[in-house]
Amino acid sequence: MSITHSISDRTVQDAGSYTVVGGDILDRELKDRPGLSIVLLGRGARVFRRNLFEELCKLGAREVLSIESGPCPYDVESLTKVHDKLRFLIFAEESNTGARIDAAVREALSDHVFVLHGDMKINSAGISSRVFSKISERGRLCTVPVFKDAEGELLPTALGPMPGRGGAFDIQPRAAADGEVPTLVPWDYTGIYRKDKHLALGGFDSLISEPWWQKLDYGMRAWLWGEEIRTHSALRVGYLNEILPEDSTPGPGYRRFFLKNLAVRKRGDTGRLPRSRWWFYMRSSGESAGATREIWLEIRAWVSANRYRFIRDAAELTELWDWGE
Repeated sequence: MSITHSISDRTVQDAGSYTVVGGDILDRELKDRPGLSIVLLGRGARVFRRNLFEELCKLGAREVLSIESGPCPYDVESLTKVHDKLRFLIFAEESNTGARIDAAVREALSDHVFVLHGDMKINSAGISSRVFSKISERGRLCTVPVFKDAEGELLPTALGPMPGRGGAFDIQPRAAADGEVPTLVPWDYTGIYRKDKHLALGGFDSLISEPWWQKLDYGMRAWLWGEEIRTHSALRVGYLNEILPEDSTPGPGYRRFFLKNLAVRKRGDTGRLPRSRWWFYMRSSGESAGATREIWLEIRAWVSANRYRFIRDAAELTELWDWGE
C-alpha cells in the first residue's frame, strides 16, 4: 500500500493537508493524459461502499479518487488491496466541498474528472466509452448528468438566469430530459470537468462555505468568462436516498457571489466593478460600510486583474440565455 503526504500551493491548502493512500500501480508522473478520473465525494452510509468501488472501477476510468475526512477509515488498506486503481485522499482538517474538489482535480491523473457522490447510482451504459468520447470532443468546462430521484422521477436540475423584480437576478430550474441544455451550475457539484479549463477558471471559491453560493459563483464566473456548462441526456445519475433541498439563504457567500458576478459591468472589452454597486449592495443587504469594505477592496482588485476575461456581464447573460426550447 502506498501512502503519500501532500501539502501543495495555496489553492490546495485551502482544503488543508491531505494524505494519499493506494494506487500502487498508477504512474503519478504521467498526468493530464486523455481519459477519465472519478472523484467520489463521501455522503451517506458506508455500508455498501465496497460494492460501490467495485462498480466504479468497472466503468473504465483510469483511477477512482475517494475523498475522505480524517482519521483514516478502517477499511482503506483492505480496499486498496482489492482495487488497484483506487486512491484515497484523506483530509486532516475540515474544509468545504469545492476546496476538496479542487485538490482532487489537481491530484487527478486524467484530463477529465467525473465528480459524483456516494449516494448516487450510475451504470456502465451511462458513461460508456462512446458517451465519454462525445463529451470529450465538445471540450466544455463541465458536462452535467440528467438526475432522477429515488423513485425514478426526472428532477429540475438545469438552472437558468431570469430577470427578477426590480431588475434583480433570479434563477429558474427546469428538467433537462433531452439534448444538451445549458445550466448555470454543476448540480450537486456533479459532472465531468475538463481539468485544464477548471484550473484555468480558478476552481471553486474556497472562501464561500455555503454550497449553493459556491456552486453559483463557479457557474456564473464560467459563463461570464466564455465557458459553458451543459447537461448531456446520455449521462444519467440517480439518487439512492431522499434529496435535501438546497439552502439559498443569503449569507457571507452571497456577498462574494454578488460582488464577483452580479455587480460587474461590461464596458468595452473589459469587466469593471463600479463603486455604485457597492452602495447598492449595502442598501439592499442592510450591512454597514465597515463590514463590506475589506471584501470590496479585495474583489475590486480581483475584477481588475481578470477584467479582460469577462466577455459579458450578468445582464447580457440573462438577456441572451438560450433555454433550448
